[in-house]
Amino acid sequence: MSNKGGKVKRFVIMVLVAMMIAWVGVMVEDVYAVSDTNISISPMNESMVLNPGDVYKSSFLVVNPGFSEDILYYHTVIKPFYVDENYDPVFEDIGSSQIAEWITITSGATGALGPNESERVEFTINVPENAPAGGQYAVIEAEVDLEPATIGAINIGEGMGINHVILAEITGETVTSGDILDAGVSGFMLGGDITAYSTVENTGNVHGVAKYLMEVRPLFSNDVIYSNNTDSVESHYILPDRKLYNETRWMETPSIGIFNVSYIVEFQGLRSEVTRIVIVCPWWLVFMIVFGALILIVKIISSIKIQKERKVANF
Repeated sequence: MSNKGGKVKRFVIMVLVAMMIAWVGVMVEDVYAVSDTNISISPMNESMVLNPGDVYKSSFLVVNPGFSEDILYYHTVIKPFYVDENYDPVFEDIGSSQIAEWITITSGATGALGPNESERVEFTINVPENAPAGGQYAVIEAEVDLEPATIGAINIGEGMGINHVILAEITGETVTSGDILDAGVSGFMLGGDITAYSTVENTGNVHGVAKYLMEVRPLFSNDVIYSNNTDSVESHYILPDRKLYNETRWMETPSIGIFNVSYIVEFQGLRSEVTRIVIVCPWWLVFMIVFGALILIVKIISSIKIQKERKVANF
């Protein structure tokens, strides 16, 4: 008996140790993610409509957030931009996108930023008269250097940069079309976050904006206890000939409860709405319910068996 008790204790200790290691791993990963952030850009992207022959001028800020006392040197690089089938960024020519060749940086191409300092990068887009209609995409990347860089220099530093994404629509024979391929909400859950998901496809030749609205209410109330659009509308650009799978999560989902969840997706004039009752129940409670049900079933079967035996004996 003592041997079995010792095995149980060892098992419990192993589980606790594994949980502590996992927790420490998460903490280390979070710290690394924060310390790895060295510069930021504002705004991160801009969308524009341009005509052939236009000259478009704009700018953005490169910022040293002040996470350290170091001076951050940077230089800028203009790159073509698109996304692959998994929606991972691709910095090379795909299709007819030529806008990276039309961009000229006129100010702030290189710089040195002390803590909490910023530098404005100004650029001009010269659209050719024969520019093809449709979407044109590029990035201006600010890369961090270990030492001051000169204009036009190849990356001589750490290669850690951040992008200002340019999404341009060239007027002409453009097509705005798409499809919402699926939309849904998680159902019965053994803990975790209530999740709404969707896949949206852009079948046109210009980018479009998909918008997502998720609202959670108690089962017997119309009061919204969670919305992903409290501060701003959740939205994502979807490039031509690409599909985007997106998840919206309620990160503070209680461990137990019954909720009424609605999820709306809008894209290129299309709208999909899903409403579903979601049950959230911790696994240990499910185990107890199943275990109790099994005990009840066994008792019922035993009771029926005993009654049959008594009838046979009385007969």
